[in-house]
Amino acid sequence: MTVAFQPICCAETGMNAALIFAKYNADTNLPMIGMQFIIAAWIFVLGACFGSFLNVVIYRLPAGMSLGKPKSRCPRCETPLAARDNIPVFGWIFLKGKCRYCQLPIAARYPIIESVCGGIFLALLFGELLTGATNLPLRHPDHFHVNPGFWLVWFAKWDLLGIYLYHCCLLIVVLAVAMIGFDQHPPQKRLTVFALIVGLVCGTMWPELRPVPGWFMYSKTFQSIGAGFEWTDTILNPGGRYWTGVTLVGFLDGILGLLGGAVFGRIVTWPLSQPKQTSSLTWPHIAAIHNSFLVTGAFLGWQACGMLAVITLPTLAVIVFAIRQGITRFEERAIAPAFFAMLLTFLLVWSRLALASWMIGIDGWKFSSLSWQIDWIMTTAAMMLAALVFGRFVGQLCPIAEAQDETGEFGISSPTSSTDVQEQSES
Repeated sequence: MTVAFQPICCAETGMNAALIFAKYNADTNLPMIGMQFIIAAWIFVLGACFGSFLNVVIYRLPAGMSLGKPKSRCPRCETPLAARDNIPVFGWIFLKGKCRYCQLPIAARYPIIESVCGGIFLALLFGELLTGATNLPLRHPDHFHVNPGFWLVWFAKWDLLGIYLYHCCLLIVVLAVAMIGFDQHPPQKRLTVFALIVGLVCGTMWPELRPVPGWFMYSKTFQSIGAGFEWTDTILNPGGRYWTGVTLVGFLDGILGLLGGAVFGRIVTWPLSQPKQTSSLTWPHIAAIHNSFLVTGAFLGWQACGMLAVITLPTLAVIVFAIRQGITRFEERAIAPAFFAMLLTFLLVWSRLALASWMIGIDGWKFSSLSWQIDWIMTTAAMMLAALVFGRFVGQLCPIAEAQDETGEFGISSPTSSTDVQEQSES
């Protein structure tokens, strides 16, 4: 009896497990999940490759070196790196953080930056691309009749992909600007100019990249002013007709965004530089934040800079005060990458912030009966007053001159020497 009963129990158990697995597979669609996992892994690797090149930009631009030549090599033994050593993230792990030839330690920041860039691509993949850009205000989200992962492969929406790549470019450039400031190098004009050109040109040709118009009073006739041509796609979307050119609205939105970035960037960075012994923009980590505002304005518009300033002004002022008072052990130069983190978070929740009652939105304050123009003017004036108060408060309680050490640095440890790190290159 016992011998005959056991196979029956095993058969029933196996059948139940098969039914449970089949039901779970039907409910969760395991093949689709597997495909999404492969897509996510591929997107992360793509971002990490950009991060590998970003390490080259951060290292070579301040040193005045070419980005293409010479090939990546160890700064001590000058041995060119093998291709397997340039694999993003894993190359550093396989080398155990040391040069293969002379055992010179390789700073952990290189795989960290590569991982952060991969994380940027993943965050925008799940927070923007696969959601139909629900994170952007004043834009009707894309709705998919099929699984978003399936759509990404076979039914790509090129306008949404364009927005995704546009924002990836913004965040990668701001990360490079922030890390150059973190290393206490002055802002690199070539990098900033490149980013401004990309933001202004792309926004002028495709105004829909900026979801919020620079001015709500554009007439339909004014919006139609532009110069370009229509063409028919015969490859990606056969038969589809598209218009390519420049628009006056996109150009004006870019100029307004650039001016807004300059104004709000100056408001945010002014209190961080007090007491004012020299120009605040001579301090690399502060100048990096100012330049990041300029780039953000060119890419996203002046309203995004204003909302970002409402958040970053008190946050960065409190962080700098805590650092200079010794409340926290972080170095002050860390505020540059901290701004990058705030920009990434802002971009993922932009539409929610625009609807929040405690945040000034696209059309002004929710509780105000005044026009949006007056609301923004009054908010800008209030931020200027707050910046003045923060600056005087920080300057009186913790003068930077008292924190200066023998080397003449203002309480900031000097960045790692180039002889202590090994540059990486794009894979």
